[in-house]
Amino acid sequence: MRLIVTEKNNSAEKIANFLSGGSASSDKTFKVPFYTWTDGAGETQRTIGLKGHVLGPAFPEGYSSWQKTDLHDLIDAELIKEPTDKNVVKAIRKVAKEANELVIATDFDREGELIGLEALEEMLDSNPELGTCEETRAGTLQIKRARYSALTKEEIERAFDNLDQLSYPLANAGAARQDIDLLWGATLTRAVSLATRRFGSNFLSVGRVQSPTLGLIVERELERRAHVAKPFWELFANFQHPDGTFKAHHEVDKFWNQAEAQAALDGTASSGTVKSVTARKSTRKPPTPYNTTAFTTDASSRLGITPANAMRVAEDLYMDGFISYPRTDNTVYPVSLPLHELVSSLVRIKEFSAAAGLLDGELKPTRGKKETTDHPPIYPTQAIHPGALEGPKRRVYELVVRRFLATFSPPMVTESTRADIESGSQTYFVRGSVVVDAGYAGIYTYARSADEEIPKLEEGQKLDLEDAPWLVDKETQPPSRISQAKLIEMMEERGLGTKATRAEIIKKLFDRGYVYSNPPIPSGTGLAMYEAFKQYVPRMATPEMTAQLEAEMDQIAAGDMTKDSVVGDSRDLLHKTWSEIDERREDLAKVVWAGMDEDRILGPCKACEEAGRAKEDGSPHMLRIIRAKKSGKRFVGCSGWTVDDPESCDQTFPLPQRGDVFRLEERCSICERTPRLKVQPFRGRPWNLCLNDDCESMQEMKRKRAEREAAKAAKEAMEKKPLPDGDADGQPAKKGKGKAGSRADTSTRRRKKAKAATKS
Repeated sequence: MRLIVTEKNNSAEKIANFLSGGSASSDKTFKVPFYTWTDGAGETQRTIGLKGHVLGPAFPEGYSSWQKTDLHDLIDAELIKEPTDKNVVKAIRKVAKEANELVIATDFDREGELIGLEALEEMLDSNPELGTCEETRAGTLQIKRARYSALTKEEIERAFDNLDQLSYPLANAGAARQDIDLLWGATLTRAVSLATRRFGSNFLSVGRVQSPTLGLIVERELERRAHVAKPFWELFANFQHPDGTFKAHHEVDKFWNQAEAQAALDGTASSGTVKSVTARKSTRKPPTPYNTTAFTTDASSRLGITPANAMRVAEDLYMDGFISYPRTDNTVYPVSLPLHELVSSLVRIKEFSAAAGLLDGELKPTRGKKETTDHPPIYPTQAIHPGALEGPKRRVYELVVRRFLATFSPPMVTESTRADIESGSQTYFVRGSVVVDAGYAGIYTYARSADEEIPKLEEGQKLDLEDAPWLVDKETQPPSRISQAKLIEMMEERGLGTKATRAEIIKKLFDRGYVYSNPPIPSGTGLAMYEAFKQYVPRMATPEMTAQLEAEMDQIAAGDMTKDSVVGDSRDLLHKTWSEIDERREDLAKVVWAGMDEDRILGPCKACEEAGRAKEDGSPHMLRIIRAKKSGKRFVGCSGWTVDDPESCDQTFPLPQRGDVFRLEERCSICERTPRLKVQPFRGRPWNLCLNDDCESMQEMKRKRAEREAAKAAKEAMEKKPLPDGDADGQPAKKGKGKAGSRADTSTRRRKKAKAATKS
């Protein structure tokens, strides 16, 4: 029997259907599905899907106590492998006993190669006749590998007609990353948490990629805070025209001196003359094919979907067979792609018919700078009507299709026109821009901005002022915060993380409460963590160290370095880092504590504002998170309360007692009365909490909760309701225990139907 191992059940089922022509039967062992069929030669074939990693690195026994474990010992600990799902391990070991041939068909990247190797070692341990684990560790065992970039019939058949070998260097690079991330994360998280005395669920998470990424956000925030606003003035005038009045701007972009601005205003006459009119056409090239960074950037900036969510949706679309593998650096389509066939099928769909003209000529796609041989750029693998998908899936699929079609499209041509107008001793200008030929923007509609038209003007044309010109006083603004889309690009430029991990790293910063809002704003704790590292452990605050380790892991994949040497270098570097923290742990803790204390302040107290209460210096009393001394429970109270003043503010609000709480808004943007918080449970999804119980957002949450509870109650009542004699169609039940028509079996079927109806 040939056993094919995939990364997930979805891909196991699809591959079985493709290779068997739909004749594969399904079964389960240890609750893990597998699919079996017989090929044309009478040989048995079987696929089984994993649930991601089979094994994960862990510390051996004796290192669990944070207070008792010496961190230098932790760094040098010999890591072990533990099953991530015991049922999966039991299942693959059982089915492997019947196999005489193995094919690894996990995703084609470092993680997929490592997952395949993990599964392989478990299967060889169960069936040594296939080979030995020692051979796999030595990299000498020849195991067949199916490499594919899309879950389509054609791509799967091609992959299985051209089976390759498992890449041990690629798997070792993935294993090195796992070990390094565990060692750095566990050691530094314990180090900082011990220094700041944050134990249990209140620990402070630290990571070798997470911390310098936080640094990018914090540095921009510090730039914003250091910004000193500088005043300037702009001068405008409205001119009359037969086609309508238009606004013109003085030729001086910004007046930094108010007297000069006033002189220009005084020097403007009551009418003007068009001095010159110039028009210029510009051509914008179509975009290059999507790689992971470009895709997550676009999904964030154009669709408003965070990078982490965009990757999850893309993964679902890939598993459904609608797009290619979404983790890729490639920006050049391989010659093997059936481009003409794909474009033809896509433009037949109404939403994409604007690109039908592409078929009139040669399909020549754009090319990016990165060309790799592992996966093609992200592209749609089949044409489906967007209406067949829902929510983010529809929007992401449409984005991928439009980008794909845009790469074959002509450039976009725009024309910009500028007219200079003399008025007295001063010159004003007006500028417009229109699209002459939409080109690729006709299908890639996200790239097209609205036309800015101006009246038709001619040299020498006289124009009267509609009213007096006017000055607008402004001031310089701080640099904008870094969007999540831009942050992904900056991480790639600095070698932080990989295409597969960057989106999740950003998500972790939100989950840990180090940043909030969108674009990300560092919290007090986030600012303090970075400042503490920058001052006392500089290598953790900058990208150079982690970029160096990333480069070494690339060398493992290329076969130029070994896993042991890279992990060994990492341990040596980690010893030095922990020593630096240990020497200044009290100083580091004081910086972090100050930031954490700042995060307890949520926003100004509305009750004090309405009552006219404030501090002696006029600043507002603030609502802050307080923990009761006797009960240890937390709540929100006003800083204006004092025990010996009955007139002081006694405003309080309850808080959830479990999970972390972070400030989202100082004043809720919905009710504008109290702060709005984010609650991150220890398990489960985060949710938003407005302290004002009457806020519309809280009322909506209560309605949804009531609906869920009502549905649950209805489901339970339906399952408990006694059933009358007769089957689901009202026919008398057949007598006889254990028969298909028995009342017991009918009851079971009806309960299953009730469950299905409730779920739908």
